Amino acid sequence: MDYIDTKDVAAELPTRARTLVEAATANGWDVTVTSQGIVEDAHVRTINLTGAFPTPTTIAELTARCVWYGSSYWAEVSERNGRYAGGFGEFLAWVRDAPAMCRAGKEAGWIQPGSPLPGTELETVPLPQWYDGAPRERIVVRDARMYARYTQSIHHDDTGTPVREAPGYGQPHLSGDAVRAFLGGSLGFWLSSQATITDDETIIYRQTNGHSALTFTPDRDSGVIITHPERYITADAYRVTGHGRVPQVWTQAAVREAVSEATRPGPIDWPDGWALLMPDESVRFAPGGFPWKSADAYIAEPSAAPQAWGPRCGTCGWYVTEHDPARGWGRCSSFQPPTDI
Repeated sequence: MDYIDTKDVAAELPTRARTLVEAATANGWDVTVTSQGIVEDAHVRTINLTGAFPTPTTIAELTARCVWYGSSYWAEVSERNGRYAGGFGEFLAWVRDAPAMCRAGKEAGWIQPGSPLPGTELETVPLPQWYDGAPRERIVVRDARMYARYTQSIHHDDTGTPVREAPGYGQPHLSGDAVRAFLGGSLGFWLSSQATITDDETIIYRQTNGHSALTFTPDRDSGVIITHPERYITADAYRVTGHGRVPQVWTQAAVREAVSEATRPGPIDWPDGWALLMPDESVRFAPGGFPWKSADAYIAEPSAAPQAWGPRCGTCGWYVTEHDPARGWGRCSSFQPPTDI
């Protein structure tokens, strides 16, 4: 620790300033204390901090500065890489945490601001037909394969500008619908924002090239959100259960139709329907419910198709085994299916 004090080398620092210096030294900062002389009977000192801490791709050169008038901390001129540092408590916490955040970012693979984002580009619109630049792959957000739950990580390597706002007020766990809505809104509003999806389906977002990033790591056990039934419902037949009744075997087309109806937007502020493709290839779905009652979930498990589907309904055209007495699904809801199959 290097003290440069032109008035009194042995001068004792104020208590909070000494706490700051001790914390900085313990966490790997180089500390310089410079005397600015006496101003209105107060000894003015500047404490400069510099540190070089490893991040995933480079060494983060961090600097900080604060000024003391006697025992008073002058927060207005405190700097943290050229930015206002806030009150003493916030500044001290940053001095203690920044090196650890850099090390954690290195271990977690945080992305350095200014470096290319890994993965395939995510955007709200496809590439325009007139685009004649270098070939590039782009996935539209509404078409991206997304999961029901994500873990959000906010990168704090402090070599870039913090993201303006994180979805869900920065809470660690988010629904896939919340992540999709955030990406759609942010990419559409902040024209310089960027997002990608990696091969392991982690989503990365940052507001500009100079911002720190957000990552959304999927919970693969939560299921894939079905936005396009024709892409995810691929078995020839499904054994469908719901409402506690005897299972029925439905065709692929019947399950796709039911999922499409379940996920169709309903009245404003009413619970939305949903559909998920689970890891075992089963499909779970539920129609939108009434505000005062949650909808019952259905489970459709891939099944061998019967040797013969039997007759079709003369009214709606679906097989008789595909009629659901509890839900219409575009079929004859008054038809009563057999009690066993």
